Amino acid sequence: MIKILDNFFEENDLKFIQDFTLNKAFYSPCFLEGTTEKNQENFYGNRWYFTYEPAIEKIFTKQVEKKFNIKINKIQHSSGIDQRNLNRFIPHDDVGLSKLNALIMISGPTAVTNGTVFYTKGELDIHVGFRENRAVLFPSNWMHSPQKSEIVNLKRFTATLFIEDYEE
Repeated sequence: MIKILDNFFEENDLKFIQDFTLNKAFYSPCFLEGTTEKNQENFYGNRWYFTYEPAIEKIFTKQVEKKFNIKINKIQHSSGIDQRNLNRFIPHDDVGLSKLNALIMISGPTAVTNGTVFYTKGELDIHVGFRENRAVLFPSNWMHSPQKSEIVNLKRFTATLFIEDYEE
């Protein structure tokens, strides 16, 4: 099950979130789970955690509930807003973090080359292009990755809710 939804936020909320993301959020470096060395090879991107500002978390949570018609009972504490340079594929799943992921595309150029890809049996299978204000809901056990781009220093901002417990 993968659900893709455009026009996730109303225009006013989108502008507020984009302003916060680009001008107010303070990002911390993140490294791949289970790695001990903090080097470029293990660097995943920069993240601002929703735990820093519960009001921002609530905006995302309520909108995911409304748009995807689910009731979120608990999100994982590592949920937040990410800033990424799309210089490589980083295939992974989020088993152990959550049951369901909600990925919201906040800011970046609209393109096929900076979206998110999904794998089936280790092979690239589904590609969702980047579009501001697009949301993707998918099971956390699906192997996925930011799309690698040949454009140097291409950055995108996305938010991820790692949903640990929910009701449909």
